[in-house]
This record gives sequence, structure tokens and C-alpha cells, in this order.
Amino acid sequence: RTFWLRRNRSVQVCRRSAFRSGVSSVRITLGGMAGATLRDGEGAELFGGAMACDLPRTFADTSAFRQVPDHQEVWADTASDRSFIVEVLERKADLPDDQALAFFLSDLAAASDAREARVLAARAAADGELPGLPAGTVCLVGAGEQRVAKFGESCANTVVVHMCAVRLLEQGTDLLITLNDPIAIDAQSSSGDQPVVQGGGRLFESVLRSFRILDWELFHEG
Repeated sequence: RTFWLRRNRSVQVCRRSAFRSGVSSVRITLGGMAGATLRDGEGAELFGGAMACDLPRTFADTSAFRQVPDHQEVWADTASDRSFIVEVLERKADLPDDQALAFFLSDLAAASDAREARVLAARAAADGELPGLPAGTVCLVGAGEQRVAKFGESCANTVVVHMCAVRLLEQGTDLLITLNDPIAIDAQSSSGDQPVVQGGGRLFESVLRSFRILDWELFHEG
């Protein structure tokens, strides 16, 4: 299955390769934020403007200094160890909606070699939580928790993963929107000097309220 993603006015093909449980869930480690520039406002363009949302100005597009797979947008907070990711994935047609968040959390945990992972909450989005999407779009929201080490370190940090799965039936696509929000950072971690920031849940709610798809050609199949 092939999906075409429009970025910076050019069209690039993105092929989803299977990873363990069957979805592409490549992760990059974030670091080297020196030189990241702040945006003028909170508006963030995703996939060359095909999607958009509001993010705090401290979040920087990591593709400016790290290689990011074409099917992902990865934004890192220059003021903390939080990161925001949007992934365009081939729809898992055999995956029931009520199991979607557990499935994706498990896949994320496998991709990051998490030592522990559990679902904290999962539900269907209420009316008004994602007003920028067409009425009737299936959206699942919730959160999980992981114990995960960075760079293969012996110590692990506790990270709450705020999640939203947007299931686009006609486009054959699952969008996975996540905010990785560390709530406990080991002093021996390479992120040990980063602050633990409160309010991740409120931030994620705000991001979802502003999230919108502007160019549906993003999902054009080749």
C-alpha cells in the first residue's frame, strides 16, 4: 500500500513497512536542540501545510536538524523533554475502535523498548474535542504510561503518552497524534537536567481543538 505525502510543494512517496505488530512506528531520539528557532506564533504547519494545529512557541520542528520519516511530523519542546508527533499510518481495518489506543500504545512501547506500558484511559472523543475534523469522524482519545530509557541507558523515565487515533475510513488511514509528556525523569538520565512540566493533559486538549486537515490530497494513493 502506498501513500503520497505532499511536503513543501513537492510530492514524496511514503511506504509503510511492517514493524513488529504491523504498523510503522519509527521513533527518533530528540536532542541537539541548539539552533532551533522559535515560530512567530502558535500555529504549526504539518506535512507542508496539509494539516495544522496550535503548539506552544517553544516546540520546534525537528526535521530542521534531524532526519524524520515522511509519514511523521515530530516537534520537540526546547523548554522541556516533551515531544509532539503526528503519524500517517495505513488503516488497520481489522482493529476494533475500542481496542485502537491499546494497540497503538503497545506498538509505541515496542518501538521504544519500553520496560513497562499500560493504558490509563481510552474513550471515544466527545463532540467539540476535535472541531476541525468533519462531523462523524471516528476519534479515540486517551493516555498511556511508559517506563522508557533513552539512548539505551540503564535508568528509565516515566512518560505519559497522551494519544488520539483518528480513523479515516474513506482514506484508508489511521492518524496517530501523540504528546510524550515525562512526569518523572531519573537524575542519571541524559535528560536529568530537564524540568518536569505540568499541564500536559490541558496542552493536548488544546492541540486537538486546533487540529485540522487542510489538504485531503495528502491521502492520495499512488
